[in-house]
Amino acid sequence: MTSVRTRLLMALLAVVIATSLLAGLLTYRRVFAETSTLFDYQLRQMALSLRSQIPMAPRLELPPDQADADFVIQIWDPYGTRVYFSRPGLPLINATTLGYADVRVSGEAWRTYGLQTLEGVIQIAQPLRVREAFARGAALRAVIPLLLLLPILGAAIVGVVGSGLAPLRRLANEVQRRDVHSLTPVATERLPQEVAPLVDALNRLLQRLHAAFQAQRAFVADAAHELRSPLTAVRLELQLLDRAPDEEARREARANLGAAVERAIHLVEQLLTLARSDPREEAGAWSRIPLEQAAANGIADANSLAQARRIDLSLEAEPAFVQGDPEALRILVRNLVDNAVRYSPEGGQVRVSTHDRASGAALEVVDTGPGIPLPERERAFDRFYRRSNAPAGGSGLGLAIVKAIADRHGAQIRLDDAPGGGLKVIVAFPRPGLRDPGA
Repeated sequence: MTSVRTRLLMALLAVVIATSLLAGLLTYRRVFAETSTLFDYQLRQMALSLRSQIPMAPRLELPPDQADADFVIQIWDPYGTRVYFSRPGLPLINATTLGYADVRVSGEAWRTYGLQTLEGVIQIAQPLRVREAFARGAALRAVIPLLLLLPILGAAIVGVVGSGLAPLRRLANEVQRRDVHSLTPVATERLPQEVAPLVDALNRLLQRLHAAFQAQRAFVADAAHELRSPLTAVRLELQLLDRAPDEEARREARANLGAAVERAIHLVEQLLTLARSDPREEAGAWSRIPLEQAAANGIADANSLAQARRIDLSLEAEPAFVQGDPEALRILVRNLVDNAVRYSPEGGQVRVSTHDRASGAALEVVDTGPGIPLPERERAFDRFYRRSNAPAGGSGLGLAIVKAIADRHGAQIRLDDAPGGGLKVIVAFPRPGLRDPGA
């Protein structure tokens, strides 16, 4: 996996190298062109400086030239007779063109300038190879310093990128030193503005993790405390079974032991269900399901308890659809109905109904029990909370499980008084497609 530092360095160095090469090429071409223009200007100035010397051309003396002299001068009188040639021995340019011209003599290219005066014609010629050599030299002298700056620019880029990414390295080292016991927010001092959103998101994640671990530790502590009582009851019933003096006492002890084991099993099942229904957990397989079907499945789970207590348990099903986990919704309905059956007096009624509303589906569970006083309704969803008049066999986790499943599905729970006395629980689900499952 390529690091950000490597990618930045490669990209910046590539841009600098490409820009420098392009600048060097443009500088070279421009200097080459300007040097050629300067040589043309020099040819013209030499011709102009010789205007007054045409009558003295046969006696014109110039400084001695070397074999590779830059310029060749020719002068013609008004009658077309060559009266001066500065480089005897070189091939003659027998014709002249006024102004600038490029000619070839004996296979060599020349640049010429011809000037017409009253006394004759002056021609200044220069080999193109000499001009090009001077132009290339001047262009290279202008480009070489730019190329020599490339290593300095590269070193500066490496330093700047390293300095710019130093806060990220410090942040990575600080996060790497963290563990489950050190989830305090990361310090935001001396961090670049671009990194601040990342650090803020990380701090929010650490806060959520801290809250999750705190909740987990509290859950484990509460579970250990709550499990101690039924397990102690099982142990006491075993001791009573061992000490039973006769068969009737043993049968009673076995019955009590079975009830204690059932309570322990029920509590463990509720704890496992609550752990699986934690709203912070990622949603599993979600689908569009009929709420009335989930309600019927939940009622079926609690039907045996309702029959044992002679509770009239009924379902009024209006077709309604929710997006969610079918098994979790079955557990939600089962816990609501189980609570309603347990709190309703023998011979009471529990009515379950589903509704399709404009805002989404709704589930209602109405019982004929004592209800929940208004001051206690906020605490009714707390884990292991049980009212003073709670029936035996409960764990105090039923409504906590319902709240966790509802939160996981984005549903809202409301506790109201039933019209004929008792409690009415309303669970309102959002319409499918308005919420992202697992969000």
